[in-house]
Amino acid sequence: MTDLGKQEHDGEFWNLPRRDFLRHVTLGGAATMIAPLLAQAEAGGGTHLSAQAMSAKPTDAGKGPALSYEGASTIGTNIMPEAAKLFAARTGVTFSFIGNAGADAGFKAAVEKRATFGGVARELSESEKKMVTAHVVIGWDVMGVFVHPANPVKGLTWAQLKEIFSGRAASWKPLGGPDRPITVYSEKLTGGRATVKAFKDMVLGSDQYGPLKELDDATDCVQDVAKDVGGITASSMSFAIRGIRALAIDGAPADKSGVQSGKYPLKRPLILVTNEPPAGEVKKFLDFMLTPEAQKIVGQKFVAAK
Repeated sequence: MTDLGKQEHDGEFWNLPRRDFLRHVTLGGAATMIAPLLAQAEAGGGTHLSAQAMSAKPTDAGKGPALSYEGASTIGTNIMPEAAKLFAARTGVTFSFIGNAGADAGFKAAVEKRATFGGVARELSESEKKMVTAHVVIGWDVMGVFVHPANPVKGLTWAQLKEIFSGRAASWKPLGGPDRPITVYSEKLTGGRATVKAFKDMVLGSDQYGPLKELDDATDCVQDVAKDVGGITASSMSFAIRGIRALAIDGAPADKSGVQSGKYPLKRPLILVTNEPPAGEVKKFLDFMLTPEAQKIVGQKFVAAK
């Protein structure tokens, strides 16, 4: 586990309100304009450059065509916009598209070369590793299990967590909570979202998810839990908002101390994959993502890889 004590963080480590990085920014001219359509990105449609930026030439001639990203919204929302902006400032090479269609969609887009990079917020299988030319772990995401602040339950054991998400535990009362049904909120199980698969692999194993309310995105899940005293959802800590609270798991808090000690168990890798030749601008960006400057961006909400 990365030593978070060596990283610089602004404010609280995890409990920051979610920042919307997908915005229209300009660095030194139209050549570095990225991500102007926040509303489209939040809907999962990704972010296209304006016509002006698409036609603009890089400040450094000969840098090649613009790069692109599709995949996990955890990476696409919280890391890629700021990283792309900084990379453009350093090299003049821009991103034409930053999408958030999910890990499976991003992996497929990268394999089929419809996107330069795919973002996957889960472990890759051995067969998946053979389907791409390069894969780089750029950081680690800590997953939180969120409830409404009015729910008196402060933590769950691993066994209790499995009972809830498998549907075998139907009420909060035996767990020390309110006398009301447990409502599990989740991104769509068939939506190809890395959170759904990673949580099942880590917590449920061979068991299946029980009854739950399926929503389009992690942001929808945490927003609904903020309105429902009986609600619970598992999501990246990067999507934490005011009005929800992360539970301790087996006594380990989902915060800096829990991560540093290695006791908090819910974590997953953040991976960039590509099926392009790992040379030129592709290699430059992968190398850039492991530089101190880019790792500082990752470390704002995640555990940096280096």
